[in-house]
Amino acid sequence: MSPLPAQQTAPPAADDKAARPAGADAASAPPVAANWRGYLRVGSILAETPSVKTFRLLPPSGDLLLPFTFVPGQFLNVAFSIGGARMNRSYSISSSPTHREYVDLTVKREPRGAVSRHIVDLLKVGNQVEAAGPVGRFTFDGTEADSVVLLSAGVGITPMVSISRYLTERSWPGDIFFVYTCRTPADYILGGEVAALQRRNPKLRVAVTMTRAEGTDWNGPRGHITKELLTRLIPDLASRRIHLCGPVSMMEATKAILAELGVPPDNLKTEQFGAVKPAPAAAGTSLKPTATAAGPQVTFSTNNKSAKIHTDQTVLELSEELGIGIEFSCRIGTCGVCKVKMTSGEVTMAVEDSLTPEDKTNGIILACQAKPKGDIAVEA
Repeated sequence: MSPLPAQQTAPPAADDKAARPAGADAASAPPVAANWRGYLRVGSILAETPSVKTFRLLPPSGDLLLPFTFVPGQFLNVAFSIGGARMNRSYSISSSPTHREYVDLTVKREPRGAVSRHIVDLLKVGNQVEAAGPVGRFTFDGTEADSVVLLSAGVGITPMVSISRYLTERSWPGDIFFVYTCRTPADYILGGEVAALQRRNPKLRVAVTMTRAEGTDWNGPRGHITKELLTRLIPDLASRRIHLCGPVSMMEATKAILAELGVPPDNLKTEQFGAVKPAPAAAGTSLKPTATAAGPQVTFSTNNKSAKIHTDQTVLELSEELGIGIEFSCRIGTCGVCKVKMTSGEVTMAVEDSLTPEDKTNGIILACQAKPKGDIAVEA
């Protein structure tokens, strides 16, 4: 495929008054099936920064409305065939659910990210994208609290923009404290959209800080998010609902600050970007463990393979050793791509965010989280 043109038609900004199709509002949309999976069509592409683009995805045919609804803060799972391998990734939705005729994914090109490089470099207007969802519990629609604090860094800004768009379009009366950090002004993702929202919404209080502003014309705050910055910007911080999203190092540092400021754990919702993920084995290959496994026996009935599992190893990790080919994306229990049916046995799972009550009733487990208590069998 040839490289993507520098820029296509831009999606409308937050204050665009263009008419939308009748029934485009999520509240008036017809019911849709849960656990949607299918194809969407790339309608437009906008270059946000040198390494980030927003892809506006439309219904695949002549339908006016998307075949699903979502809550601000959720994400879509997307899948591509790259180099003969099927790869899944999860990307937060940056648009508002009030617009049922499209969904925006804002994607950063990672130098070692096979999927993000494929999307940013090669995806073109008119291409079909396999997608599933939406999923995720990093959500806020205004019913959970009377104010909200949105703390983000880098591409972690994307769910925060979705939340801010929705609350602004709904004229939500609560205070929104929007604090974002990035390297330079050129790296400010969706900056024009945030500014447009700020003009429309007097309750949206935005603070942006740059960590490498030297040599630029940036006149705002500099450096990382600090305790002093948060206490100066946000009164009564410990009593407010807080959402935090960004790279691992930023999130860990910010969580330590929030704990020092007395924020109760129940007030904090997090979503992690850039998690360190174990390198998977290619399909049909086998990793060689450093020690003999002595844990419970795991049987993969579809592939007619079984093996003992290592201490603290997950079903997904064992499947990679055996070349089973269970699909996955996030590896942290939120996307649901690695769901498999367990036909016997019992497991523990540290995170079960993407399992529905129906999943649990039907014996569905998350392979990336599942650690057997005893011998188990799964359909994989």
